[in-house]
Amino acid sequence: MAVTWEHRCVLWALASAGFTAYVINAYFINDATWLCRVAAGFLAILGTLSSVTAFHISTLRCSESHTLKTLLLQYILFQVATLATPFSLYKLKKLWKEPRKAQEKFLLKLISRDADTEYGRRYLTGIQSLQDFRDKHPLTKYDHYQDYFQRLADGEKNVCVAAKVDRFGISSGTTGKGKLIPMVFNDSGLGLVVVLQAVGSSPIQKMAGLYCKPAQKFTKSGLPIAPAVFVPDNSSLAKFMVSTLLNSPFSAFQISTDFEATYVHLLFALTDKNICTFSAPFASQVYRAFSMLEDEQDMFLEDLSTGRINPRLNIDAETRRSLDAALEANPARAHELRAEFARGFVGILGRIWPHLNCFVTADISGYVQKLKAKYTKGSRLYSFAYGCTEGLVCYNLWMDGRPPQYVLSPSTNLTEFIPEDLSEEANPKTLFLDEIEVGKRYEIVITTVSGFYRYRMGDVVEVVGFHDNCPVIQVKYRTGELLNLRSEKIDKLVVNNAIQESLTSWQGATLVEWTCAESPLMYGDAEHVDFDMLYLLFIELESVDGFRLSEEQKSLFDQSLRKQHEFYDHYRQVGTICEARVMIVRPGSFKKLQDFIIATSTASYNLFKMPKKLRTKATLDLMMKCVVDV
Repeated sequence: MAVTWEHRCVLWALASAGFTAYVINAYFINDATWLCRVAAGFLAILGTLSSVTAFHISTLRCSESHTLKTLLLQYILFQVATLATPFSLYKLKKLWKEPRKAQEKFLLKLISRDADTEYGRRYLTGIQSLQDFRDKHPLTKYDHYQDYFQRLADGEKNVCVAAKVDRFGISSGTTGKGKLIPMVFNDSGLGLVVVLQAVGSSPIQKMAGLYCKPAQKFTKSGLPIAPAVFVPDNSSLAKFMVSTLLNSPFSAFQISTDFEATYVHLLFALTDKNICTFSAPFASQVYRAFSMLEDEQDMFLEDLSTGRINPRLNIDAETRRSLDAALEANPARAHELRAEFARGFVGILGRIWPHLNCFVTADISGYVQKLKAKYTKGSRLYSFAYGCTEGLVCYNLWMDGRPPQYVLSPSTNLTEFIPEDLSEEANPKTLFLDEIEVGKRYEIVITTVSGFYRYRMGDVVEVVGFHDNCPVIQVKYRTGELLNLRSEKIDKLVVNNAIQESLTSWQGATLVEWTCAESPLMYGDAEHVDFDMLYLLFIELESVDGFRLSEEQKSLFDQSLRKQHEFYDHYRQVGTICEARVMIVRPGSFKKLQDFIIATSTASYNLFKMPKKLRTKATLDLMMKCVVDV
C-alpha cells in the first residue's frame, strides 16, 4: 500500500504529541529550574501546535504531488486567507450597500493620482464628482490613449498613469493590431473571496490548468509585454505560487508550442486524483485538451506508467530533463485511468478527478455546451470573473449551476452603462449603476486604475438583478467582434478590409454582400467528428458569366487577414487555425438569407441588418446550399 500524506501526517502528529508529553513530564512534573521550565513551555506550545496542525491536515483531502514544504506553505496560505475572508466580506458588503458612494470615492482617488500628469491636466481638471466626470470627460476608445501609452512604454515620465506600471498587457483591437495596455494591479479583497470559493473545502488540494507560454516582448523601457494571463520566467513569486498551488512543475510553463503545452499540463494533472479545480482561459481550450486525451490516451498512459515524457513531443532537452525529473512513474494510477477511459469519455472529467470542485473557464463559440454534453457532463462550471486586459470589472459569487453572472466591484473600477439602443451613437448618454434597470441591456463603459477613463469596452450586458444595491450582470455579446476561434478576436472591420484588399486582385469581381462563420458551427453537437478550426467566408458577387476564382486568388483573403491581424497570424503559424475557406454563392443568396432570418425571428425588414457572422447551424446550412464555387 502506498504511503500517503494522511499516513505521514498521522505519524507526525503522534510524534509531536509524544514529544510534547515528554517535555511536560520531564520539566513541569519533575523538579527543574525556572529557565528550563520557560524553555520547556515554549517547546510544549510548539509541539502542541505541530500536533494539532498535523492531525488537522491528516483529515483533509490532499494532493499527493505535494512536498512537505509546499504542503505546509499552501496550508498556511489558505488558513491565513480564510481568517481574512470575513473582514474582506464585511468591507465588500458595505461597498455593495452604497455602490455609488464607493464609485465616487474610487474616481476622486484616481483623479487625485493622475491630476499632475499631462493627461490629467488636459482632461481631469475641475472634476469633483461623478456628475462632473460624466459632463466633462469624453467617452473614449483605444485610439484616444494610443500615443499616451506608447510614450509611457518608451519610458517617458508623467504622461498619464502616475502609478507603478508592473508590465504592459497586449490585446487585439478593432484594427487587429495589438493594443498596448499598462498593467496596474489593484484588488478590493473580492478576488480572495472568489478564489477560496472556487477551491472548496480542502486547503491542500492543488489546482490544475492549461497554459502555453506566449512570445514575450519588451518595451523600450525594459518592461515585459505579454497577455493578461502570463507567468513570468524570472519571478520568484510566480515560481512560489506555481510550486505551491499548481499541479504542473514550473518548467511546464516554459513550453511555447500549443500541442506540447496542453499535453504536458494535462499529463501532470492526471497524476493527481485529488485536484480541486481544472482551469483554462476559454472553453475551447478545455474541449481541445480532452479531445487530445481521447485521441492520445495510450500515449498519456504510457508516459504515466514509465515516468517519462514521450519522445514524440517537440520539447527542448533542458525542459524535458526538468519535466522527467518531476514526473514519477505511477502504474497504479495509469491502470485506474485505463479503466475509466474504457468506459467512454462522457463525463470523464468527474470520473478521473472525483473530488474536483469545479472547472473554471469562459465560453467561446459555444464550447461550454459541447463540454457539458460530453467531457464535463455532471461537473460544475465556474466562470470566476468578467473583464478584459484593460481591467477586471466584476466577479461571480454563485456556484449553484445558474448561468454565469457577475456582481460589480465598485471600489476597483468605475462602471457606466450605455442603453443598448444608443450603442451605435458616437457620444451617447450614459447611466450610473444606480440608474439602470433589471431586464435591460447596456454597453459597458469603464474607468480603471490602468489609465482608462470612460472607456467603451464594446461588451453588451444584461442586468439580471441586484446584490444588495449593486447590479448583477450577464454578458450577452461584444459589439464589433466577429471571429474568435482561439481568443484572437477579429473585428468585422478587419475582415472587410481583407475582402476589399483581395478584391483588387480579383479582376472583374464586384462585391454584393458577404458573411462568415466558424467551422465548428458546421457540425453542431455531433460527437466523434474531427474537423479543422477555420473561418468560412461566403461572398456574393455581381453575376458575370463564367467567372471563377482560382485557389491562389482565394488564398489572398487569408494572406491579407494574416497581414492585418498579428494574433491570427500567430495561430496560423503554429497550426491551430487553418487557412480560411472562401466560397462564392449564387446571386440572390443573401436575399434568401434575409427572408429566412425574418421568417424565423422577430426581425423586421425595416430594421434588418445583414449579419456579418452566422451564429446558427440553420443559417449556415442555408448558405452552404447556395455555394456554387467551393
